[in-house]
Amino acid sequence: MTTKTDYKVTAALFLAFFVLIAAGNLWLASAFDFPDILRQPAAERFALFQANQGAVIPAYYLMGLTSILQIFMAVAMYQLTKRGRLVDLFAVTAGVLSGVFQVLGFFRWVILIPMLASAYSSNEISAEVIFFLEKFANTYLGMTVGEHMGTLFTGLWLLALGIVLVKNTAIDKKLAWLGLAAGIALIVQSYEAVNSAALSFLAELSIALWALYVIWALILSIQLFRKQDNATPQPVHWAIWLLGLVVYLANVVPALL
Repeated sequence: MTTKTDYKVTAALFLAFFVLIAAGNLWLASAFDFPDILRQPAAERFALFQANQGAVIPAYYLMGLTSILQIFMAVAMYQLTKRGRLVDLFAVTAGVLSGVFQVLGFFRWVILIPMLASAYSSNEISAEVIFFLEKFANTYLGMTVGEHMGTLFTGLWLLALGIVLVKNTAIDKKLAWLGLAAGIALIVQSYEAVNSAALSFLAELSIALWALYVIWALILSIQLFRKQDNATPQPVHWAIWLLGLVVYLANVVPALL
């Protein structure tokens, strides 16, 4: 039986995710020209990392924590919404895999890249080899595993969970549809890493698309904090929608200017 504590714990996970991912993105944007730096030449990216690694490493650690929270969020939502259907199992599996893939992408900046920076500073390995290894790590762990697979499975989780929530009479249907829209947006966004030349426009929209998910997580966390049981319908108050819109625009508009 689902209890008020279950809702509050799940709400706390989603709220922590929102706070950490917002803080991590702002931190990396100011210290590391994130996310644009990930598409720059390896030598330029590595030089900027070396100059600012005291800020970049803890910022990426925060982002790594969001991917761990993603795993717990998927499991917690499964516990709240499961009805013994295949879509429930698909949702929790996709959600857990998205967190695992993102962990591999984010934490390369916490351990692997600092190791390469140390080897570069001590002339242990030639600059050409260092830049090649950094480029390989960015292409495989970053673009392939973290960006493509991580984003794809986050989108699949949101899509499946949205289908589950649309059928849940106790959840505001508009919130469920927002989750579905965010899921579709992230599935599309994930393919920018596969063909960045043809789909380069998606890189410019990445913050706007990801922000749909982050705002959905914020609004859902507020709703779960307010929830009393698993039967009473609970519409999202207009003030909460307004808060979500303001936070969304505050993050997206500066990135698009």
